[in-house]
Order: sequence, then C-alpha cells, then structure tokens
Amino acid sequence: MKLTTTGIAASPPRRSSSFRLLAAGCLLALAWTAVGGATARAATTLRWKLKPGEVLHYTMTQNTTNAYKPKNGQEASTAMSQVLNLHWTVKSVSADGVAEVAQAVDRVQIRIEGAAQPSAFQFDSDAKLPPPEGPIAAQLVPLLKALVGAEFTFKLNGRGELSDIKVPEKLMESVRQANPGGGSMFSDEGMKNLITQSGLTLSESALDPGKTWTQQSKLSLPMLGVMILDKTYTFQGPDEAEAGRVKIALDTKVAIQPAADAAITMKIDSQGGKGVFSFDLERGRVVSSRVEDLLAMTLSVQGQEIGQTTKTVTEMKLSPEKTSK
Repeated sequence: MKLTTTGIAASPPRRSSSFRLLAAGCLLALAWTAVGGATARAATTLRWKLKPGEVLHYTMTQNTTNAYKPKNGQEASTAMSQVLNLHWTVKSVSADGVAEVAQAVDRVQIRIEGAAQPSAFQFDSDAKLPPPEGPIAAQLVPLLKALVGAEFTFKLNGRGELSDIKVPEKLMESVRQANPGGGSMFSDEGMKNLITQSGLTLSESALDPGKTWTQQSKLSLPMLGVMILDKTYTFQGPDEAEAGRVKIALDTKVAIQPAADAAITMKIDSQGGKGVFSFDLERGRVVSSRVEDLLAMTLSVQGQEIGQTTKTVTEMKLSPEKTSK
C-alpha cells in the first residue's frame, strides 16, 4: 500500500495488494485536473470564470517512486509514471456562477517498473499493438480501458467547490473488479469522496500577497483508519514570468487517525508536500500546477516493521491552443 500527501496509489511488495489502490490514484489524477487552482491581484477575490460551451484540454503527468525495506530485510523499489489527456466541456453556468461540467478522458499512458516483475508493465490507450498480458495486465487493463471515454460530471462553483459528482457505473464496476476488498473506499460514495478531497477550494475573502487560507479533508483508508490532509495555501501575487497570471503556493501536512481494529499500524517519520499553481486572472482558471510530495513512514504488519518512502511529482497543464469556446 502506498500513501501520498495527495492521496493513495499502488505499492508492490505483494502482487495482490500492489495495485489495489491504483484506481484511486487514477481518479485522484482526474480529480486533480478537475479543481486545480486559484489567484488574484492584490485584494482581489479569486474565482473561477467558466463559460457555457467552452472546452478545456488538460494534460496531467505524475511520476512516483516507492522504496520499501522490511526490518533486517532487503530494500525493494518501484517506479510508476502516468499521463492523462482529458478535456472539460462546460455544459452550463448558473446566474450565481455554478458551472455544470463534463470531464472525459481522451488518452491514458502508464508505465510501472519493479513490483517483483521481470519486465515493465506499459499501457497506452492509443497504441495499435495488442494490450500487454500477464497478471498485472489482467487486473489493470480493463480498468485503464474503462477510463478512456469515461465521462464524469460535476458542478463547480466560483470558489472551486465540487458538488453533484457522478462517476460512470461502468467505470465503478471496473474499479471494484480491479480492487476486490477495497470496501467503502471503492463504493460509489467512497469514490466521490476521493475526488472531492483532491479539490482546491479558493479563499472566500479578497487576498493580498502573503495572505493564507486553509482547507482540511479526510479520506477513509481500508485497514488503516482515516487520512487527514491539512492544506495551507499562500497567495504569492503576480507571476513575473506570465503577464495576467498569479501564483499560489501549497503546503500539505498529513496525519493518520488509526481505526480501533486497524490491521496495519503506521507511524509517519517525515513528510513534505509543496506545490505551486499558476492562475489566469482574467479567464478565471488554472493554467498549470506542480506538486511534490514526500512521505516516509514505518508500517507494522503482524509484528513486522516495514519502512516505506514515497516520492510523487504531479504536474498539470492547460493546452491554450486547444481551449475553445
């Protein structure tokens, strides 16, 4: 199992559990593009400004390395990279600025190395070659195929708060099949919570450079308890590299509330979650973001201690040439 300060992804000491949470990672990646930024001039209120009929194309790239070391055992590691190309279609915008948005995935690329596999697992939904084979492929390929063309719908208000999230049932079924035993995490409500907790909620009040605001989100974790993410955003003012844009810094702290009957206990040894968002003031949308997460912890499973260090870099970019009205 692998935990990051942006959510959960896969970890490979045991094949059966190595990819249990990859679906969550994919959906979190989708969610990351669904609610990505904020900004403003001095003492300006930050708000999204979507227009009916707009189509916005985003590319999300995520690279994760994971190292494990049982006490008195050998270290093992994995590396995972994924690229998602997707687009938003703004269906409507109400008088009070709430946008109804449909988000669809156009392409999925993923590569996983390690996980005690003799060769890397690779998948590209645009590839003309037959899909990969093997145990990992049997578990993941149906899910990855289900992601392509899957249309999520949600409502997004001016502050970036999400509501009325709808996940395609076909995708939900693929997620459940790829993650048997995921329990409430992969229920319909659990998946909506995964998406919601990845959002960036903008400050309610006007901001001057240096002003901060906070957001807390919680995520239920099977066998562990509840992950609590405390996010602090800092308005940095104008982006000197890009006229008309502003920058927001992100700092994330993670805590775990263990379940009373937790099968796995965890102690966080060190952590760091830093990020920056570039926001277009006039058009009211995130143009790019980069978030780096580091989480080192000690897991105790049936009396055995396992050290785990996870590093994740997630980048998101809007394609200006593809943005249309």
